Amino acid sequence: MATKLMLYTAAIGLLIIAFYFAMNTANAYILLNDGMNVRAGYNLMRVDEAELSNYFTARSLESDEFFQKCRSPNSIYLDYNITGYNHSISMGIVETWPWSDRATTWIEDRVTRINGSPVSDQVKPAPPDYMNCRYDVELVRVDGRWIIDRIVPGNRDMSDP
Repeated sequence: MATKLMLYTAAIGLLIIAFYFAMNTANAYILLNDGMNVRAGYNLMRVDEAELSNYFTARSLESDEFFQKCRSPNSIYLDYNITGYNHSISMGIVETWPWSDRATTWIEDRVTRINGSPVSDQVKPAPPDYMNCRYDVELVRVDGRWIIDRIVPGNRDMSDP
């Protein structure tokens, strides 16, 4: 009788851990997909910068070299009237425990098509390619929700995981 109770308790415990793992993974995927899409939108089209704070800590944006280049007055995309782009991410397994406030993973951030036209005759007719890159990402839980705390560029080739 006691053995069955222990087995049931262990099974329920494993189910709870699996549920929280799945929930954290789903939340991380949504956050990373939406956050990196907003980042790409800002980098390419200068959408509302305040929206980035819903997805990124100030520290992560300050240390993001590509974001800082695109944010500068010398951004290569300011010479174009960009009207749209195709964005996607792939992501690794989220490494976290249900009770942890930190999680890590990697993502492949891709913009495969940029629609736009030059604002002057002094630049190429098509916008330059986006910096597709694999990033190591660290998430932190703040007030019960995940936010991107660190984004570090890794492999730009992305052909070798």
